[in-house]
Amino acid sequence: MSPLLLSLQIFGHPPAVRSSQNMQVWKGGATDLSTRTMIEHPARWLVLADHEAGSSDSAAIEEAPPILAWDLEQILSGHQLSPPGAGGVILVSMDIEPGQEGEFNDWYNIEHIPRFLKVPGVIAARRFHARHGKPAYVALYHVENTAVYATQPWMAVNATPWTLRLRKFQRNRTYFMFRTPVFR
Repeated sequence: MSPLLLSLQIFGHPPAVRSSQNMQVWKGGATDLSTRTMIEHPARWLVLADHEAGSSDSAAIEEAPPILAWDLEQILSGHQLSPPGAGGVILVSMDIEPGQEGEFNDWYNIEHIPRFLKVPGVIAARRFHARHGKPAYVALYHVENTAVYATQPWMAVNATPWTLRLRKFQRNRTYFMFRTPVFR
């Protein structure tokens, strides 16, 4: 079976999109880590397009380049597509220091994602490795509402001893929230 790929782009303006079966477009912004809420200005637009390796499906037709763009390979959870019916998307990306990648992947796959899947309001938790784009790792959480990011169960997942240990080796972290589906 071919790996599931995801084209992910973040724009600083409403993107011109071409309809696709496995595409979602969301409006949101960066994340204020002190209040755990969305920074709505300047607005950002997220374009997600799931596709199989070798397909020609593209996410957006744009003249202006995106702020961030990745061509990603899904490394957890299998072939799960971006789920319909979510009320929001939380995106976290990061690089990991050389020499820590094995433990980082074990932590994400064994502890971090499984715990997030048990947080009330989380619909899907997936992680990706960049084939093109930086940072090298991206996690996407489709949620009922982005307010889940400020709940005690969400914060507890981020406070385990293993999580706190591995945070020391993460670099170039980005955080975004999107809560208004424009097209899905």
